[in-house]
Amino acid sequence: MGEIYLDLNVAYINDPSRQQEVSFLIDTGATRTWLPEDIAETLGISPAGVVAVELADGTVKEFPYGFCYFTFGDETIVGNIIIAPRGTDPLAGTHVLQDFRLIIDVERHSISRRRALRAK
Repeated sequence: MGEIYLDLNVAYINDPSRQQEVSFLIDTGATRTWLPEDIAETLGISPAGVVAVELADGTVKEFPYGFCYFTFGDETIVGNIIIAPRGTDPLAGTHVLQDFRLIIDVERHSISRRRALRAK
């Protein structure tokens, strides 16, 4: 099926001038968005706490999490990220995909956008 990537601008929530465009691998099986520690440090995103996460293989590990702005096109949202170990690929999970109203078509290898959030 192939991989689909989403380019998002990520900014430090306390200083939005500290920003970087990041290419995220879309992972519709993940709920949260993962940002490698080295990118988080470059942006100034520090851990706000630690959260237990169940990984795809069923193991549970604790990871730090932090807050940032995500920008896609002309829209900006506040999001939270799992701060992943260095060398981890940035992953976009379903929360950020839903917040931007993105529809992922794995068969056509495309991304489209809903016109509005679903309230139900």
